[in-house]
Amino acid sequence: MTARTIHVDYLARVEGEGALTVVFQGDQAKEVRLDIFEPPRFIEGLLRGRDRLEAPDVTARICGICPFSHQLASALALEQALGVETTPGIRALRRLVAAGSWIESHVLHAFLLHAPDFLGYPGALEMSADHPELVKAALKVK
Repeated sequence: MTARTIHVDYLARVEGEGALTVVFQGDQAKEVRLDIFEPPRFIEGLLRGRDRLEAPDVTARICGICPFSHQLASALALEQALGVETTPGIRALRRLVAAGSWIESHVLHAFLLHAPDFLGYPGALEMSADHPELVKAALKVK
């Protein structure tokens, strides 16, 4: 029985970069490997020489899908470095915004990035011609 390998170097629509390898023995998949890796973004270089208070705004732009997560991590790092204690109200507000960001990001992934692939469309715009209510609902939640 001959072995056959399918290897995809770059996967679209995954967080970071991705690759997929499937090894077949006959008709059976014997090995499947999904590699997700995050290339360096060198954000530290963009921050060098800037005022430390700019860090949350600069880091928020690392990712267009989850800006709040990066902004919050930067703010938390600054607070820890400077010995700043936040109030319970601020922590609760941050959790609320993080939850909203999580919902927004997952709706974007599930309905506007992945659904077109699953339904056989190049993108959400093309999918909206046949499934306008799905796209409208996703945009409303987003």
